[in-house]
Amino acid sequence: MTGFRRSALTAVPFLAATVAYAGLFLWSYDRLPERIATRFSADGAADDYMSRAAALWLGCAVLVGLGLLFTVLTSAAGKSTGARLNAAVGVGTAVTLGYPLILTVLVNRDIQDPAAAELPLWHVAVLLTGGVAAGALAWRLMGAGPHPEPSPPAPSLPLAEGEAAAWSRTVVSRALLFPAGAVAAVGAFTAVSGNRWAGLLPLVLGLACSAFAGVRVTVDRRGLTVASTVLPRPRLALPLGSIVDAGSVQVSAMGDFGGWGYRIRPGRRGVLLRSGEALSVRTSGGREYVVTVDDSTTAAALLNGLADRHARKSD
Repeated sequence: MTGFRRSALTAVPFLAATVAYAGLFLWSYDRLPERIATRFSADGAADDYMSRAAALWLGCAVLVGLGLLFTVLTSAAGKSTGARLNAAVGVGTAVTLGYPLILTVLVNRDIQDPAAAELPLWHVAVLLTGGVAAGALAWRLMGAGPHPEPSPPAPSLPLAEGEAAAWSRTVVSRALLFPAGAVAAVGAFTAVSGNRWAGLLPLVLGLACSAFAGVRVTVDRRGLTVASTVLPRPRLALPLGSIVDAGSVQVSAMGDFGGWGYRIRPGRRGVLLRSGEALSVRTSGGREYVVTVDDSTTAAALLNGLADRHARKSD
């Protein structure tokens, strides 16, 4: 698939959702109350409201903004496997946002009091199902990208029986730390300002992302361990018995994995806080784990040596 088609596949659903929402809103404008219900509780009753103009502009801004974001991410990923995931997530997001926005207009039409608007909870199942189905369709239409070339294993560092050796490095991503801190600060300010529940989600998300903006990568007698520099759990741990070999590779976070953080690809897992040098580990289950870290060649050589010695002891 060409670059234009990849970008179009991502952008068109957002464009269609924006046109449908704005068109329906403007066509129904005189039939809507001055303030419309925009949020609904679990029993379907309206519990938050917004002016007509604000609802129209906010809904369009969210759809256009996310459409641009996912289109740029898909285009930047090129022909790599990351483009396929970005497109699938983007198309699914367009459906899961467009559906409730359009429903909000429909349930507010021809009522005098916005408190009378109702939106049954079963619509959540519909929008989630539709989003997953649309994302799966985009995934299929994108097709599989080129498979990454397997990395050659690093030389094995010879270790005598009983000899102890360990390697450890810390990686910190400013690209994740600063935005996460900003989101946490906004959430804290919102919660303190009076809207406690509205600020709780960004506060928790910001703090969680901040905690994992720095990780410590350790190679020792236990195998490979990747953990947050702040929290002990969750962590990635690969025991020596599961490791086939290790090597050093160059990776593009966006191009190869579609973004940063803990990433999942068919047959691959990644902990990526940046692009560049990374430790690559193949396991006996046929899966590759990639961790961006400096001095990965030394880490791979030591891991190969430890795994070889473990294999000799097991024979």
